[in-house]
Amino acid sequence: MASKTNVVNLDALIPRADLSVGINSDNVKGLTLTSLEPGTLTYKLLRKPDFQRETADWSPEQVAQLIITYLKKDLVPAIVLWEAGPQVFVIDGAHRLSALIGWVHDDYGDGDLSRGYFHGQIPKPQKTAADRVREILKNAEIGTYRDHKADNPATPAIAERATLLGFHEIQAQWIRNADPKSARDSFFRINQGGTTINSTETRILLAQGTATALAARAILRGGTGNVYWRQFSQGNREQIETLGGEIHSLLFKPDYDLPLRTLDVSMAGFGYGAAVLPFVFDLVNLVNDLPVLDSSHRRVEKDTGYEVDADGTLTIRYLTKVRAALWRICSLHSSSLSLHPALYFYNASGGFQANSLLSVVSLFKGWDTKDFVWFTDVRETLEAFLLANRRTTEAIRRLGSGSRSRPRLISLFRRVLEEARKGRTAPEIRSLLAQEQDFAFLAQEASVEPPSESKGKKFPRDLKGAAYLNVALPTAMKCPTCRGLLHGPTSQFGHRVARRDGGAAVLDNTQLQHPFCNSTYAN
Repeated sequence: MASKTNVVNLDALIPRADLSVGINSDNVKGLTLTSLEPGTLTYKLLRKPDFQRETADWSPEQVAQLIITYLKKDLVPAIVLWEAGPQVFVIDGAHRLSALIGWVHDDYGDGDLSRGYFHGQIPKPQKTAADRVREILKNAEIGTYRDHKADNPATPAIAERATLLGFHEIQAQWIRNADPKSARDSFFRINQGGTTINSTETRILLAQGTATALAARAILRGGTGNVYWRQFSQGNREQIETLGGEIHSLLFKPDYDLPLRTLDVSMAGFGYGAAVLPFVFDLVNLVNDLPVLDSSHRRVEKDTGYEVDADGTLTIRYLTKVRAALWRICSLHSSSLSLHPALYFYNASGGFQANSLLSVVSLFKGWDTKDFVWFTDVRETLEAFLLANRRTTEAIRRLGSGSRSRPRLISLFRRVLEEARKGRTAPEIRSLLAQEQDFAFLAQEASVEPPSESKGKKFPRDLKGAAYLNVALPTAMKCPTCRGLLHGPTSQFGHRVARRDGGAAVLDNTQLQHPFCNSTYAN
């Protein structure tokens, strides 16, 4: 997955609410920066529609530039507002307005509002992006909002701007004489225009209230953030949040940095950025046998395959199935094969590939214990093949995403496993498959980088990651039972001589194993 992680999360700055509340009114006349200060009436009234996507798609540069542009009194596109009863909904311009609120509150995803909203769980990339906004503003000599409220402003420019804070209005257009349906239609019409929502995001928004959308939202922020499931009983709410937190950790822990300098990576990358929600949505659908919308689809159809969850039980069922699927793939659960993410789900440069993980989920669907025992028997050969053909997933990915590449990757896994079961070695399997039309790309030699274009330049991050994996993966620890790669955070301590056979708990009788090898396979 080409994950854009250098985005600023402003989602906490404008709360969400049901767009159907209240009736059209006309109380708020205009917005200024001072009206966005904590505790002001206007700020308390602001809401986003509860179905709106996360306000987390702008880079630090975009956020800072919006603030700078506004403070220099340059043209900033108007936001679109709809006042309904006691609340003012932001129909368009949530990112623009949230950027200004972020400056007023000094909260770019890591301040008091955000820490409360995310239950104190601020991912490292989120904090890094927030600090980058402050750095850009400092270098542009803008200063903080607090600087502008000081009795003795530090510079003449700050002093001049400070006098205008309560008078310089934020341009706004108001939807007048509209009911909730008209306001909702306006939201989708506007957001499918200039600032487009991709097809998967649109389906998530249209699927509001369904178990699959609720499950995806719960996983995305580990059960924190906006409480989309607030209408359910307390017991079901807590269970959804607990399951969401567990699955989030299974997918996105442990934390790590780029370029890679460790093999202790998470199953699914960073868990932060615009690409994460569509991936999680596809994962929930795939595990629960629901239609998976391919990213190449442009037309949004009615979601007849998605059920609205009346009480939370369906969402809990979906989350439970996702957790069980991930337990099997890479966890400390006794069923876990503990597939090494860096080998199975990351490309040769250390970037997470969503289709690789979704392909393995598809591959394992319908398997029983005997199938996983058979997989463990030939796992060493499969992993030798993957190590020797690190560019394989890249070659398949060039065929297209989703419905085009995933079946090809699943087919490759199956063919390698079948040939390994016949006793063929990894080089023999490569030679055999390279003669078949579907896998002819295996016959191509890995491309060689141009020798002189990068002469005298610093190593790019991707090249550093590739260099590390090129050395680290082939020398990684292996499970003594199946000879597959060991993933440190999800490996278990087992007995060389089993306890049932009198094996002692001493150093010489201790070994690291995959959980499945230490439990089911051993028995």
